[in-house]
Amino acid sequence: MNFVVDIGNSNTVIGLYEGMVIIKRWRISTERSQTVDDLTSKIHSLMSFSGINVSDISECVISSVVPTWNHAWERFSIEFLNKHPLFVTSQIDSGIELQVDNPSEVGADRIANAVAACEKFSQGAFIVDSGTAITLDIVTPDRKYIGGAIMPGIIISMDALSNKTAKLPRFELTMPEKPIGTNTLEGLKSGVFYGFVGMIDRVIEESLTQIDFQPEIIATGGLAGAITTGSKYISRFERDLTLEGLNYIAARYRGKI
Repeated sequence: MNFVVDIGNSNTVIGLYEGMVIIKRWRISTERSQTVDDLTSKIHSLMSFSGINVSDISECVISSVVPTWNHAWERFSIEFLNKHPLFVTSQIDSGIELQVDNPSEVGADRIANAVAACEKFSQGAFIVDSGTAITLDIVTPDRKYIGGAIMPGIIISMDALSNKTAKLPRFELTMPEKPIGTNTLEGLKSGVFYGFVGMIDRVIEESLTQIDFQPEIIATGGLAGAITTGSKYISRFERDLTLEGLNYIAARYRGKI
């Protein structure tokens, strides 16, 4: 059983895989001040409740964009799982080529997404990942990661609206009933939803002019489901894409970590 972890700026997602099938998925807050004991207590409770034994874990692979939390996770893996974890970086053999100016700048989560997309879509893919930031990543049919784009995240923008204005409220993003809002809340929902869908679609549109293949265009990440419903280009929502990529890397490194 592979234990895979995606440490994001806001949330950390944990997956347990039997082969290529995810059997457990947990989401916890990314709390940079937590110690290894805090992590152990939390994960132990989740595993015990789910009937998972530590002895069932064969590999641990981690992607992280929060370096200050890496040490706690490393100690947790060694001391609790009895496994030396593999942290995803540009230096590992992930099975794809990072064909960009500075491979070390590519985030671990983006590498994991690219690995999963290469395994699932032989025609190449565009990956829209909606998290704290929104990223567009492009992989070619010959398993090359050729770059993409980084955009401000939806939650960050919504927080900025409510924090920097005196009268605009916080709100939950859902697809608006109509584009022309007749009150403040409807106007906010319309502006944010169609504004972000429009931004993402325009980046995709311009990027399509630079490639010579027909990619599968997919979305993943916490708010990607809503975006998928409004986009002209995104064809499907892949909830576990990052975890799947980590699991493919775990399979590649089985017995070598």
